[in-house]
Amino acid sequence: MILSYVLTFLGLLAAVSAVTILYPSLGGSETLTCECPDHQCQKVYWYRFLQETKKLQFLVFGNSANSVKHAEGIDATRFKVSVNEGSKIAYSLCITGLQKNETGFYSCMFNSPKHEQKSQMPAGYYIRPGEHTPTTLPPTVKIPKKTTTWVNQPVRGCNPLVLWLSVGVLLVLVLVLVLVLVLISTLYYFSNLHNISFPQVI
Repeated sequence: MILSYVLTFLGLLAAVSAVTILYPSLGGSETLTCECPDHQCQKVYWYRFLQETKKLQFLVFGNSANSVKHAEGIDATRFKVSVNEGSKIAYSLCITGLQKNETGFYSCMFNSPKHEQKSQMPAGYYIRPGEHTPTTLPPTVKIPKKTTTWVNQPVRGCNPLVLWLSVGVLLVLVLVLVLVLVLISTLYYFSNLHNISFPQVI
């Protein structure tokens, strides 16, 4: 039966709903908690996958009646299971005396009596004893550069139609002035013809 749960654990390892990373001190302790989503979970199995050995290891079994059974080689004084029945059933695993070689992924697996073949992994924990919580730098905020867009707009008070009319009037005035000058020059020329004496023909 334990083998079937191990195989199920491997199949659901990628389907853990949430993973919490913990950084306890060497020799410190951590309490892991898994809540039953449908209040029907009467059995819980705790496992871990150690980073050093790359092996999956069954830790302890517990149920809603506070019956506990540890795997062979697991110190019962260091791995303690408890259950809290309130609005939801919550199983907790308290681990004490954590060491560097116990770095790895820890998770629980529920099994409902109504769905014996359906196992659920509500949460996972990655424990890193002796490591410090990484500090993250504040995000860099990029200030967008302001770009100026020049738009060809008419000068205030100068309508394009008014400008074109003004130019037209000026051209007409210039043309009239030229004609007047030409006319004056022509009259002056003809007025001087009377003052010119032509030689008489004998």
